[in-house]
Amino acid sequence: MPAHVDTADKAYAKPYVYSDCTIEQANGDLEAPLLYEDVRMADMLECIGLGHHPRLAIEESYKTSTETWTIWTKDYRMVGSFGVAASPKPNVGVIWLLGTYRIHLIRKTFVKHSKDWVRRLMGEYDAVTNLVCKENELSVRWLTWLGAVWTDVGIENYQQFTIYKQ
Repeated sequence: MPAHVDTADKAYAKPYVYSDCTIEQANGDLEAPLLYEDVRMADMLECIGLGHHPRLAIEESYKTSTETWTIWTKDYRMVGSFGVAASPKPNVGVIWLLGTYRIHLIRKTFVKHSKDWVRRLMGEYDAVTNLVCKENELSVRWLTWLGAVWTDVGIENYQQFTIYKQ
C-alpha cells in the first residue's frame, strides 16, 4: 500500500488500476498541497472567479466530500482529484474534479471511464451538480458529453451543470 494512504481514518477501498494510471481513495490532508502545487490554470481561475482562494477551495473540497479519489500516474505523480459532497438540496450531490497539468497523460482512460465514475459518485443521489466557467471549453465539452443539463446562475461567465441519474 502506498505511504500516502492513511487507513486509520477510514476504510480503505481497493485502488482501481488502469493501463496508464491508478485511482485511489484520497487523503486530503496529504494530497491537497500536492494538488494546489500543480493545479491546472483553468481550475485555479474558476476558483478565483467564484471568489475562493484556490488553496482553500481545494482543502474545502476534500474536507466536505463524502467520497474523494486521487488519480496517479504509474510513477505516482498526481493527475488530479475528484469527489462528491452533499448539497443543501435533498438527493443532489455536488461533484467536483480538479486536475493538474498531467491530466492529458491519461486522456483516453479518463474519457473511457469517466461516465462510470460519475455513476459511482452519484450513488444514492438523483443528480449531481456544480458550477463551471463558460470559458473552460474543455470542461464544458466533457460535461456536455457526460449528459449535463445547463442553467444560468446569474454569475458572469459561469453556468451550472446538472447530471441526472439515468
